[in-house]
Amino acid sequence: MHITRTKVALAVGVLLASAAASTSASASPARPDHGCTPSWQLVDTPTKPQSATMLSAVDAVSTSDVRIAGYADSTGQPWLTRFDGRSIAETTQLPTLSVLPLNADVSGYSSASEGWMFTSLRAAQTVQRWHDGRWTMMPLPVAPDPEHTTLSLAGVDALSANDAWAVGGTYKAGAGIVGNMSPLGALTEHWDGRSWRIVPNPAADTPDTVLSAVAARSATDIWAVGYQAVGSGYGTFTEHYDGTSWTVVPSPEGTGRSSFRDVSVGADGAVYAVGSQLLAGSATAAAPLAARWDGHAWQLMDLPDLGNGRMNAVYAADASSVWVIVEVPDGAHTFAHWDGSTWATVEVPGPKELGLRYYYTAIDGTGPNDVWAVGSVSDNSFLDLTDPQVAHLSCGRK
Repeated sequence: MHITRTKVALAVGVLLASAAASTSASASPARPDHGCTPSWQLVDTPTKPQSATMLSAVDAVSTSDVRIAGYADSTGQPWLTRFDGRSIAETTQLPTLSVLPLNADVSGYSSASEGWMFTSLRAAQTVQRWHDGRWTMMPLPVAPDPEHTTLSLAGVDALSANDAWAVGGTYKAGAGIVGNMSPLGALTEHWDGRSWRIVPNPAADTPDTVLSAVAARSATDIWAVGYQAVGSGYGTFTEHYDGTSWTVVPSPEGTGRSSFRDVSVGADGAVYAVGSQLLAGSATAAAPLAARWDGHAWQLMDLPDLGNGRMNAVYAADASSVWVIVEVPDGAHTFAHWDGSTWATVEVPGPKELGLRYYYTAIDGTGPNDVWAVGSVSDNSFLDLTDPQVAHLSCGRK
C-alpha cells in the first residue's frame, strides 16, 4: 500500500456532509473539469518477467511521472516501472541482493529525484533511497532491545529530501512472521536528511497497537492510522503529529472489531481513513469502513452495501473526489468513489474472465482527473500465475 505527499497541500478542514445513497457505474463518476469526463482504462505494462508478477505500490509524482513497484517471482526481486506521460516502461531497478526473495512493500516520493522504497527480506526489512538518479540502501534504526524485539514498518510518506516519516509496529523478536504476531506497540520513525531515527509516540509501549499508514500534509500536520486492542477485540486507532510531538486522536469504532488500513489527505486538507469492520452478528465476515476528519473530530461515513470485504487503500484528491479500493473475497475488486455527497461503486476496467481474480492493492493520483491504481490478475491455480494490472482514470491520452 502507498501514501503520497505532493497532492496534500492546504489547511485541514472539511465541512461535514451527509452521505447519500449509492449509485453504481462502470465508468467513473468523477466530476468533469472544463468538459472533461474522466474514465478508467487499462494501461499496457512492459513484457513482464517470467512467472508471477504482482504490483504493490504506485506513486504519482506528476501527470507525466508515475512510479510503480511490484515483485517478480522469477527473479525474487522487486520489479520497478515508470509511466513517462506516454507509456509504462521498466526503470532503474533496486540493487540486486544475494539473499532472496526481496519484496517491494511500500514507497513514497517527495519529488522526481527523491523517494523511498521499503522492502522485506524474509523476516527482515530493508529501505532503499532514490536520490541523484540511483537507489542506495540505507540503515534503519535498531530496536531499543534487539534481543527481545524487532521493528516492522508498514507505511511511508515523504515531504522533502530532509523530511520523511515511516510508521509500523514493534514486535517480539523471533516469534515468527510479523504479520502473524501481536504488536508490542506503535512505531514512528523520521528521516532528517541524514538518518532514520525512532521518534517517541504515546502508543509506543501499548500492546496490540500498530500503525498501518501515514499521510503528511506538511511538517506540522501528519496523520497515522492503524488499530489498537479494545477489550477482547480491536478498534481503529489514529495519531497526529503537529511538528513537535505525536498525540493520540480519538477515532470512531465500527461494528465489532474494526481497523484502519490507509489514510490520505487531499489538496484542500480533507483527511480520509479507510479499513474494515465486522458485520453485525458475525465473528468473521468483514465490511468496509470509512471515516473523515471534519477539522475537529473523526466522523464515520455512511457507506453503500459493498458486500463482505474491506477498504484497503484510499486516494483523496480533495473533499469532493475520493477513490477507494474495495477488496472482495472472490472475483474482481471494486472501486468506490465519493463526490462530496454520494458514494458510487465503480467496476474495475477491462474484461472479467471466468476463473480469474482481479486484485488492486494501491492507488494514487495528482488530482480528480488523474488517478492510478495497480494490482494483479491471478488464475488461483497451484502455479498461481499472475499478471500485472494497471488502471488509469483520465480524460484520455494527451
